Amino acid sequence: MLYTVNRAVAHVLATIAEAERIGSLGLKFSRGWDESIDRKRGRFISRWGVPETWDDVILQGVHLYVSTPFYKTPNPTMRSNQDWSATDLEALAPDAIPATSYKPAGDRYEYDVAYTEWGTDSHPLPARDYYRIAWRKMAANSNERTLIPAMIPPGASHIDGVFALGSPDLHLEVIVTILGQLSSLLMDFRLRAAPKANIRMGTVEQLPFVHGHGLQTELQMRVLRLNCVTDAYAELWREAFDPAFVADSWAGGRPRENRSALGEVSPEWTASTPLRIAEDRRQALVEIDALVALMLGVTADELCTVYRTQFAVLYGYDHRSYVYDINGRLVPTEVLQVWRRKGDGLSVEERTTTNQAGNTYTYELPFRLLDREADMRQAYAHFERILAEREGSA
Repeated sequence: MLYTVNRAVAHVLATIAEAERIGSLGLKFSRGWDESIDRKRGRFISRWGVPETWDDVILQGVHLYVSTPFYKTPNPTMRSNQDWSATDLEALAPDAIPATSYKPAGDRYEYDVAYTEWGTDSHPLPARDYYRIAWRKMAANSNERTLIPAMIPPGASHIDGVFALGSPDLHLEVIVTILGQLSSLLMDFRLRAAPKANIRMGTVEQLPFVHGHGLQTELQMRVLRLNCVTDAYAELWREAFDPAFVADSWAGGRPRENRSALGEVSPEWTASTPLRIAEDRRQALVEIDALVALMLGVTADELCTVYRTQFAVLYGYDHRSYVYDINGRLVPTEVLQVWRRKGDGLSVEERTTTNQAGNTYTYELPFRLLDREADMRQAYAHFERILAEREGSA
C-alpha cells in the first residue's frame, strides 16, 4: 500500500523514478555481526565502556541518526534499548570514541577475519578498512524519519540492527554524494511510500542516485560538515575536500553571533570542521533537502507538500517541540515547559539545566520555532540561482 495521498506526491514518485538507481554503482554491503549467532560464537560480549580504539567499536542502530554518527550512547546501566543518552556535539572531544554496549571477545585474528570481507583470499579487502554509509535496519515507517543513514569510520563494526554499504573502488566523493541523497526527505519518502519492516541492501539499491550534477559540491560540503564530527573522519575530509568549499555560503538561516560562515574551512580537519550547533545542523539538512530536490527535478512546492503530508511527526515537532534559543541551541523540554507557562519572564535559573551528557547550559531568550517550509523554499531558490548562473556561463 502506498502512502501517496495527492497528485503532487504521486508526481514526485514518478519524477524520481526516472533517475539512475544506487544499485547500478556496484556497491558492497555489510550486515555486520549477527546479534544472536555471533554472540553465541564468542565474537563479542555485552559490556559497557568506551573502547580505546575504533577497532573495538561495535555500533548499534541508536548510535546513529540522519547524517549524525554520534547521536546517542548507551548508559552504563544498559537496562533496555531506551537506556541511552543524547550526545552533546558542542562539547564532543575531537578524538571522541562512542561508548558501546558490546565488546570484541575471543581470538582477535578470528574476530577480524570473520567480519565482512569485500575481497578475495589472495587480495583481502576487509569492510572495516573503509568509510561506510551505515543505516538503521528497522524501518519505522510512521516515525519522524524512516531512513536513518550516517557515515562510520574505518575500524568500526556493527551488529545486524545496522546495515552498511561502501566500495573499495569508488572515490570517496561518490560515497559522500550517496550519503547526501540518502539523508534527504525525498529519499526517505521514496522508501516509506511502500512500507516495510526492514531496510536491507536490496531496498537501498532501488533508491535513485544522481551523480555529476552541477550542485554536487554544495551537497558534499554539507554532508561532510554534518558527519565529520571527530578526527576519525580526518582522512575522509582531506580526501573529499574541494577548494570550492571555501566559497560556499549558507542558503539561509538566521544570523547569530556564534554562527560562522559555512565556507570557513580548511583542507585539514580541525575541531571547528563539524557543525556543532543544533540550529546549524538543522539548516544544513534543510539545504540538503533543497539540493536533492533540484537534483531529482522535484519542485519546491512538491518538496514542501511531501514534508507537510508525508512526515506528520516531523511536522508536529517543528511546530511544537523544536524550539531554539538565540544561540541556536535546541531548548530542552524541562525549560520549554516553564517558558510556556511564564513566557519570556524566565529567570536565569529556570533557563539553566544540565543535559544528558552532563553539560550545563543557560538557554538565552528569545526562544523561537523555525519554519521548515519557508527555509526549504529559500534554500531551493538560492541553489536554483546558482545552478542557472553556472549553466549560463558554461
